[in-house]
Amino acid sequence: MPFHGRWTGRAALLSVTSTLLIAAASSLVSVPAGAGVTSSTEWRDYRVGGTTRAGLLGYMRANPFPGDEGPAYANIRQTYALSLETKEQGSVCRAAAVNIHIHFVITLPKAENTSALAGSARGSWYQFVAFARHHEETRRSIFLQCGQAFVAKAMQLTSTSGCMALDARIRSMFEAAKSACDRRQFAYGRADDPRVRYLGLFRGGTSVARQ
Repeated sequence: MPFHGRWTGRAALLSVTSTLLIAAASSLVSVPAGAGVTSSTEWRDYRVGGTTRAGLLGYMRANPFPGDEGPAYANIRQTYALSLETKEQGSVCRAAAVNIHIHFVITLPKAENTSALAGSARGSWYQFVAFARHHEETRRSIFLQCGQAFVAKAMQLTSTSGCMALDARIRSMFEAAKSACDRRQFAYGRADDPRVRYLGLFRGGTSVARQ
């Protein structure tokens, strides 16, 4: 489950979903000529009621964000747009351009009335939000790294069976790369999720520094 650790055993802190679209994309990343990975990010709010630690936690427990794989505190979704160009040179077909654009929609918790947050709840809340944001931004970085690795490999492929065969091979490799990136995401979540229990909001004390 994305942001896989569960604080109470009932709600995941984050969930993540990916969608594939075949479309044109521009090149901005330092990868082989004719290839690139670009991205855009849309930020959304998961509005949380409450002005005390108990109130904030109670609201999130009762009204979790509807994540893609269950109740969540935050969420990331990404949509891939892949475009390919191949060129036949003699009896060999090569990739002329491999471009991916990834559009991210990141939803983070936001208190409905931050000015009214009471006492230590304010520091604890902002620490929690910072934790969630860092987690989401790290996930976004992982997706981009996966995309860059795929593009670099795809640009090296050739085929003596024609460009249609090469096109199909690259698209199949893209699906495999997405699955491999999902596994990398899951591993990151399993490693990072347990840290949330040490945050002040969940411990009931004052905010603690991020490790």
